[in-house]
Amino acid sequence: MARALCATRHPLTAGHLGTLRIMEGEREQQAEIFHDSWKRLAWVESQAERVRGLAAPWLNLSPRAPMSVSRPDVVTAERIEFVVDVPQVPSPPDEVNFLIGNIVTDARSCLDMAIDAIWREYGLDRRGALVQFPLEDDFQAARSRGRLRTSLDRLDSRFIEVIEQAQPNYAGGMRDIPMNMSAIFIGKLSNANKHRNITPVIVSTVLSSIGTDIAGVRLSTVDGDDRRGVPPMRFAVDFDSGVHSQEQVFEYVEAIEGSGRSPLYVHFSQRLVISRQEIPLSPPRFAGQVIDWRAELKDVLALIPAYVRVTLRNLNRVHAVISSGTDQFYMLDFRGSL
Repeated sequence: MARALCATRHPLTAGHLGTLRIMEGEREQQAEIFHDSWKRLAWVESQAERVRGLAAPWLNLSPRAPMSVSRPDVVTAERIEFVVDVPQVPSPPDEVNFLIGNIVTDARSCLDMAIDAIWREYGLDRRGALVQFPLEDDFQAARSRGRLRTSLDRLDSRFIEVIEQAQPNYAGGMRDIPMNMSAIFIGKLSNANKHRNITPVIVSTVLSSIGTDIAGVRLSTVDGDDRRGVPPMRFAVDFDSGVHSQEQVFEYVEAIEGSGRSPLYVHFSQRLVISRQEIPLSPPRFAGQVIDWRAELKDVLALIPAYVRVTLRNLNRVHAVISSGTDQFYMLDFRGSL
């Protein structure tokens, strides 16, 4: 029923289609009705490139932070304690923070403008409808309620298929994270940007792993619960003095900092993340428990424009089929983990 409504309310002719043309690096021909969305996407992509240039020194940081190891300050017959720290990295320029806000807001506008164009092109009734691109944590539950339900009842089912594919869509299984993280980034970050600046982009450095690869030695954190993985952190080496001398363990500790091999390993990861804005994830298998996620800058810059591009391309394909007045076969583009 929805398909028939959308296909027959506005039977398009070749004249209505206008001039199809290549839009902003897209190899497929794009219908004129999505012209504004494609132009805005080009602006999003140019802003992403600008941020890459401004933040290049930070984006190129090693994922493993360099470390400094203090001289052991607690020494007993079978235990040595020491502190590991990492150098502080200055934050990128403030311009990066403002540009990120523009990127997520304009990305959402690309999608909203496309839905508005569909409503105009097909002459759909706007009363009681939500004429914007829905981004729902649980689309299946949301689609049966309120203005979203009204909107979907008036759209051709093929457009709904595109919208549904573009939702977060939790993957299930062991990972159980959204297939379209970009949908959550756009939704949560653009909402935040309406009320305040998304600041700052920072280098987040946290303990990622510790351990030993030698018998008779155990490495553990002393203040792990208090520090929550944030350096500087205190560690303890408990060792079997019948197997390892105190001098040997001192050497093991010193070697952690250098490039040489040590039977003790401590890894601090460093990531360039958008701080002060945790992304709430709600994996189904966690039974409603919310997990806070930090968006990495490299993912925001790479995935969001690609996600919008794929979604616009799919809306265009559906529009072309509906405009032809046939039920010809088509396939939607899909890229996992956008």
